[in-house]
Amino acid sequence: MQTQIKAILDAKVVNEYIDLHKKLKIPFTLTMTTYTVKIVSNYCNIHFMKSEQPMQVFTAYNKVKKDVTQYDIKKVNINNLQYFSQNFQSDSFYSDIIYNVDIKSAYATILFNDGMISRETFGYLKKIPKMQRLAAIGMLAGKKNIFEMDRNGEVISERTERSPTSDYFFYCVKRTAELVNTAAYHLGPAFLFSWVDGIYYLQEDKASNTAGRILNEYFADNKLESSFDTLREFEVTGKADHYLCEYIKNDKKTFMNVPKTDNKTIKKITDYLITKNYN
Repeated sequence: MQTQIKAILDAKVVNEYIDLHKKLKIPFTLTMTTYTVKIVSNYCNIHFMKSEQPMQVFTAYNKVKKDVTQYDIKKVNINNLQYFSQNFQSDSFYSDIIYNVDIKSAYATILFNDGMISRETFGYLKKIPKMQRLAAIGMLAGKKNIFEMDRNGEVISERTERSPTSDYFFYCVKRTAELVNTAAYHLGPAFLFSWVDGIYYLQEDKASNTAGRILNEYFADNKLESSFDTLREFEVTGKADHYLCEYIKNDKKTFMNVPKTDNKTIKKITDYLITKNYN
């Protein structure tokens, strides 16, 4: 059996290895993930790895994986996962001020509150930067795209393999959506839209409570921490398949596209979020 060679991921070098196999007319297997590329054949067994993520990301991932795999959860239907919602009443809307609340460390907090990770693991996750924390938890849903190539470098077959721990990550997505949807329900007409773990709303009165108070009480009841932002000059323009949202945050013009409830669009944005941020 060939000894596996490890190397830093470089697209140019990977392509050179692929071209070499084509020249030599050697079939090979190409396996790709977000962080790695692997080429295996009778000629070589080489594993290219990105060096972007610091070691603490992998340490955090191993801690989370060790904890969550002690618990059995039901398979999550990823086709029903929700990453956003919106309550725009027309294709044109403007408000001088709206408000945004983000659930802090949403996925890590859900895993901890639901008893799936230890306090020590939760503490470690909260100490590392947000994007590293997302990457660590997202690794639970890692997937491999495997291509069998013939002697001419043409694809004979392809398949996708998801990590056996994927459902733990998708459980976080599902639970986050449940929490956000319940918050939106409590806000009533003050709710504008949500994006993953963020809620955007107007400060309208509901009974004797403001929207901000409603959210604070809801988060406290569910043992969630949050961050708060004021967004100015918020304007919505309806497009064919999405709403273009423009606003000023921290004196900077910001744009966000919120899809309309079209299944194809939802699938595109869901696939993008999973692939871009979490695999």
